[in-house]
Amino acid sequence: MRFLVALVLLLSLCLQARGTDLLIVTEELPPYNYQEDGIAKGLSTEVVEAVLAETGIEAEIAFLPWARSYLMAQNRKNTLIFSMARIPERENLFEWVGIVCPITTSFFKKAGNDAVEVHTLEDARKYAIGVTLENVNYLYLESKGFPHLELESQDLLNMRKLAHGRIDLVPFDEASFFYQVRKDGMDPAKFEAIYRIEDLSKYLYMAFSKTSDPELVERFRVALRTIQENGVYDGILMRYRLLN
Repeated sequence: MRFLVALVLLLSLCLQARGTDLLIVTEELPPYNYQEDGIAKGLSTEVVEAVLAETGIEAEIAFLPWARSYLMAQNRKNTLIFSMARIPERENLFEWVGIVCPITTSFFKKAGNDAVEVHTLEDARKYAIGVTLENVNYLYLESKGFPHLELESQDLLNMRKLAHGRIDLVPFDEASFFYQVRKDGMDPAKFEAIYRIEDLSKYLYMAFSKTSDPELVERFRVALRTIQENGVYDGILMRYRLLN
């Protein structure tokens, strides 16, 4: 918590020096939001940047571990967070701006591991499941009373554990899962998506901290609606082949 307070103070000073108090936080979650040579990239990033351009506001995006971004978005005024699933446990914690993009979440197992079979959500209860701190998959399964959740600080650690047979399942977005294992040098053929979690296969959102300026929040909502109506939003989805 001390580190979080210090980080918030440092970022706030930097923002004050630029004449703005808007802070945008996210995590490394390719292909949605990630950095490449220090440049913010990804589908969700492009949507957020298009909204920023529409508002005329200039702001940088801070890439932090998800748990840290999540805490900052609850404790600092005028903080925007993306890409975040909208679930009941989070509904009253944020001021929701709107949908960033669709998402599809499934349970993954190590390919060839016939001992692991999941045909319903209940089937997964008996297995050791790797989840990440404050991630929506962790919050969702915890709310369902899953007894064998193994918590890690980073998504990639769960993927590596799954590859080595140290856990049975990892719930994750399908596009991001295969992107990340490839980037880490693992063979995607080592993994198999075996069950889609429908409750988590909907959309990712952007949202403001609860104490944010209502006029700022509304400005972003209007800007998001504008790019959804003028074709900019659909153009971004088409580039990533996510438009139905």
